[in-house]
Amino acid sequence: MTTSPLSRTGSAPSVTESSPEDLEILRYLLDLALQPLDRFDGFTHAEQMLLSALRYQLNGLCWALTLAQRTRTPAFTGYLAEAQRNAITKMCDKRVWKYWWKQELIGYGRWNRDPIAHHNVMYSAYLGVMIGLYETLNTDPTFDQPGSLTLRWNERRSYLYDFGSLAEAIQRNMLERPNSPQYPCEPHLVYPVCNTYALNTLRMHDRLHGSTLTGDLVDRVRESYDRDRWRRPDGRFYSGRTRAGRIPFLPPILTNDAWMAYWLHSPMPDIATHTWDMLRERFIALSGTEVTITGAPEKRIDPGNYSLANGGGPTYAILAKAARELGDEDLAGALQELLGCRFPLARAGGAARHSGLSTLGNVLAAMGRFGGAGVTAGLIDGNVPAEWITGPILAEAAYPDVQVARAVTDGRGLDLVLYPGSGHPVTTVLGIGRLTPGATYRVTGTLDHITAEGDGSTRLPVRLHGRTEIHIQPV
Repeated sequence: MTTSPLSRTGSAPSVTESSPEDLEILRYLLDLALQPLDRFDGFTHAEQMLLSALRYQLNGLCWALTLAQRTRTPAFTGYLAEAQRNAITKMCDKRVWKYWWKQELIGYGRWNRDPIAHHNVMYSAYLGVMIGLYETLNTDPTFDQPGSLTLRWNERRSYLYDFGSLAEAIQRNMLERPNSPQYPCEPHLVYPVCNTYALNTLRMHDRLHGSTLTGDLVDRVRESYDRDRWRRPDGRFYSGRTRAGRIPFLPPILTNDAWMAYWLHSPMPDIATHTWDMLRERFIALSGTEVTITGAPEKRIDPGNYSLANGGGPTYAILAKAARELGDEDLAGALQELLGCRFPLARAGGAARHSGLSTLGNVLAAMGRFGGAGVTAGLIDGNVPAEWITGPILAEAAYPDVQVARAVTDGRGLDLVLYPGSGHPVTTVLGIGRLTPGATYRVTGTLDHITAEGDGSTRLPVRLHGRTEIHIQPV
């Protein structure tokens, strides 16, 4: 039922080509992320404490864009990398994190507006995973610079962080109680799914920057699952409990188990696989393309906007992304088809989103669409070929004039599949980077030859007529 993740097999990561429908979904994500940093048009503005909060929409948006880059266009940075950076930067907007001072004051009796220093894993660790995945594909040190994550409260007070100090704060909170390494989201309330992000942040920071912040925390958390009764004898995870006691206050929830399987696929692949196999055997049946889900009360509500009328969509999206990550491709495809039927795509201005589904539901659906077997685990583990880090890239393309359906490098050349954003022929100029300085390259699909500048870049004029292939190879 479940295949091993690509990160465990040693096989080269696969890169596919976005379909026209994929590009419409991607454009919806890009339109959200590329708007001015101080605007949140198209986001749900309900409340900032629970699941409809802006932070969760930004998390899913950034991860979906990262997955699209990994599985379709690893050799394209340009506006796709900018969109991910924007989502990370928007996490520093006061409107996203100011909720915490109330929780800190009411829950702990402390007047501290810093959302990272004490607990609040649901903000800090989710942000850490956004940065870690972004840096893994883009080798961009933007968020390693001191103060690059500035949380500005007012003219007199700001909290200055970067990826390193963020990861150190996460480690400090996890070690606050060495025998109970999972730390709270809301005051005194611990959710194991949120702490998977803490582990994955530390592991990615260690890999990217040579730090040793993770230590034995993976083993400690693993031990706590059984010692502190986070899992039932049948392997299902309790959704949460109070930190003071061992009695869970939230029962197992289908989507919570699926989420645990997804984010444990890198640090604890055996538990991830066991959890997913258990869900498939007990609660999810697939007959041909017909999906039957039992024991999922969360199907009644869309947590992204609390709509009772349009519940179920996020459940299908979460199960689809977990199925795809765990290699259950038949189920992932059937769930994606189910989403399309029950929440048909609404198209406007070249973008498409599932109608009747919240913004959160849409970005989660996009994660499933752009994911793949072991893709997220592979990114967390750093399963990125060296040629993707050093080879030629499409560094600049006009948005939305140019849509990039495929961009991959073998370390020497660059293969692109492009579409005009308007659907009509367009003339534009591409920026190509990381070429060998002074070298000549043969180009098929446009000019005959190009020569790289001293910094390894060049400008390439192109005329896009529908689907256009461009191949750049050294002479």
